[in-house]
Amino acid sequence: MPSTRFFSPRRPFGNWFWLAVVVSLLISLTPWAQFLLYPFRLFTTWVHECGHALMTVLVGGRVTSITIQPDTSGLTRSLVPVGRVARGLVASSGYLGAAVVGCLLMAATRVEKWSHVILLSIGAFMFLTLVFWMRNLFGFAVVLAWGVALITLARRGIANARRFLLSLLAVQVALNSVYDIRILFLIDRGRSDAATMAQLFLLPSWVWATSWMLMSVAMLGATLWMTRGRAMGGARSTRR
Repeated sequence: MPSTRFFSPRRPFGNWFWLAVVVSLLISLTPWAQFLLYPFRLFTTWVHECGHALMTVLVGGRVTSITIQPDTSGLTRSLVPVGRVARGLVASSGYLGAAVVGCLLMAATRVEKWSHVILLSIGAFMFLTLVFWMRNLFGFAVVLAWGVALITLARRGIANARRFLLSLLAVQVALNSVYDIRILFLIDRGRSDAATMAQLFLLPSWVWATSWMLMSVAMLGATLWMTRGRAMGGARSTRR
């Protein structure tokens, strides 16, 4: 009879995602949740700021700096072409960009052979942001540490460790991409991406924050259904 151990190398790669979900839930219930999940919050901040930076480049602008602070806040300074549409795209790409990355990571956890390539690619891109964009010491240290860890694990790590880390990154980025939007309802109106959208398009900042949250939840829910719910439904329908 085949082994059913959770860590069996024959266990489907997608199940590492559910292990990551369980681990994330259990950690969130402990008194040490903030400390244990802190590196992943910083990673999500880097993803958020890179969303702004990449959109800036796509609309023809230039990124001057990215900073990440110990309180997990971040700031991207850039020169954006004149125009409401370009500025609106850049302002929206932080939270929505993090949600898109969360979706892509969730989808990637379904394909075992991708774990090595994805971790290596993320680590390499982190090094590129160190050279071209990162401009404060704390942010530099955070991105450097994550880049070294991801590349080392991709090149020399145990396969199951790579799979679990990729799944944990997917879960944490997905959750934080939605959870972090709540800040927009609490901070000063003139100091947020939603406030920038309000200045550009006149609708109140809470409207933009709400729309980003709904869009993020919809994207993540659709990705979860397409990569797991539909497959589980198909498996049940073929059972005899």
